[in-house]
Amino acid sequence: MDISTINNTANNHENNLYTGSDFVDVNVVRQAANDTSTPCAKIFLDDKFPLAKGSHKDACSYVVYYQQLLVFMKDGSQTGLRCPKQFVALNGHKSEPTAILLKDNGVHVELTFDRQSEKGARDCANIEDILVEGHQYWISLVNVENTVVASSVLDQEFTAKDGSDYQLKR
Repeated sequence: MDISTINNTANNHENNLYTGSDFVDVNVVRQAANDTSTPCAKIFLDDKFPLAKGSHKDACSYVVYYQQLLVFMKDGSQTGLRCPKQFVALNGHKSEPTAILLKDNGVHVELTFDRQSEKGARDCANIEDILVEGHQYWISLVNVENTVVASSVLDQEFTAKDGSDYQLKR
């Protein structure tokens, strides 16, 4: 292996850490940038964190029940994630979390809830934002005016689904 191959390999690895290009579909991010509500971001959730039944677009509430993410739907039914291990942590109370942390292929996605905020009040499930983990920053799929969010999410303390502390690793 010559030095140019090593440099290209290192650059490709660094770029993947920075953009999360293996995880985030750029077309969904572009579509979300043109949409001021959450539907496009929920398409992303349906793609990466599908529900056992239904779509995140029809979700009214997310709660934690016996270490599982339980999603209540508009029609009164309930479901969970197709792959329950993707739910890793939360902030707030299990019956009314302020944030849910999901994980797929080593990448975290945070759903933040706030029924008092402008965006949260417009969403049936009170989702204020959906943030995708990058390399020392987070990408907002809802608040397009702040597409890149500072690393403050990394400083938050989460509660793992088993009740222990959950630390995000930089």
